[in-house]
Amino acid sequence: MSLAHLRFPGLSWLGSAFGIATLLALTPSASAAPWQETLTPEAPGPTPTVRPFEAEYRIGWTDIEAARARIKISRDPDNLRLKGAGETTGLARVLYQLDATMDSTSTLPGLQTISTTQDEQYVGRSILTQIVARPDGIWRLRENFPPGENPARWKRIKLSPLRDLFSGMLFIRSQKLAPGETVSTVIFPGDAPFLVTIKSLGSETLTVAGSPREALKLDLEIQRINLKKDLRLEPHGKFRNGTIWLSDDNDRIPLRAEMQIFIGYVFAELESIRFTPH
Repeated sequence: MSLAHLRFPGLSWLGSAFGIATLLALTPSASAAPWQETLTPEAPGPTPTVRPFEAEYRIGWTDIEAARARIKISRDPDNLRLKGAGETTGLARVLYQLDATMDSTSTLPGLQTISTTQDEQYVGRSILTQIVARPDGIWRLRENFPPGENPARWKRIKLSPLRDLFSGMLFIRSQKLAPGETVSTVIFPGDAPFLVTIKSLGSETLTVAGSPREALKLDLEIQRINLKKDLRLEPHGKFRNGTIWLSDDNDRIPLRAEMQIFIGYVFAELESIRFTPH
C-alpha cells in the first residue's frame, strides 16, 4: 500500500489531517456544468477559525497500522499554515517505502489558497507538487525525478471557484454542519480537481486514543471533474466511499476517517494533540 494512494482523501489528512482554495478571477466557462449551481456559497461559515495545534495521526490499511502523519497548524493575523510529514511504517514500509512532506498556507479570514508544496519521496524516484494562487487563478507545477522526456511546466487550472486541499478542508469545517446539511466545494489536491460533497449525519460518541469524544459524523463523496470534457463529473478512480468524524466543538479537529478505496479499507485516526499559542 502507498501513502500516495491515501494522499486524497487519506494522507492529506496531512493536508489538514485538516487540513486538511480560492475564489479567484477566472473567467467561467460559457457552458457552466449543472453541478456548479449546487456549490456552497464561498463565504466561510460561522465556526471559529481553527486554533493552532500539533497532532499525530495513525494511518492503517484494513486494521493494520501502515503509516504515521504529524501536522502542525500555526497562524498569524493574515494566514493559517499547515506543515506536515508522514511515512509508511512496519510491513507497509517493507513493501512500499514513502516519505512525504506538505507545507500549505491559507488566507485569513477568507480561507483562500496562497500556496502548497508537497514532496513525495519513493525508492528511486520522487514527485514534487507546487500549487500557487496568482491574480489569474490557481497554477500547478508537478515535477517527477528523475524527469521524463517532457519537462514539467506551470499549468493554470481553468476552473473557479477552486481550493487546494488545506483551504478546502478549512472551508468545510467552517460551515455549520447541522444534521442533514450538505456542503459542496471544489478541491484541487494537485493532480486533478474534485467535487467534494460532505453531508452531516449528526453527532455520536467516538472513542479516540482511549477516550470518548463527541463527534460530528460526516459522509464523504468525491467525484473527479474532467477539465477536457466540459467539466463532466466522473467517478474517482480510487475512492469508493468515506466517513469523517470531527470533534463536536468549536475546534472541529479531525478525529477519524474511514475510506473504502481500490485497495480496500483504510483509516486515519488521531493519536495525540497539543494546542499551541500560535
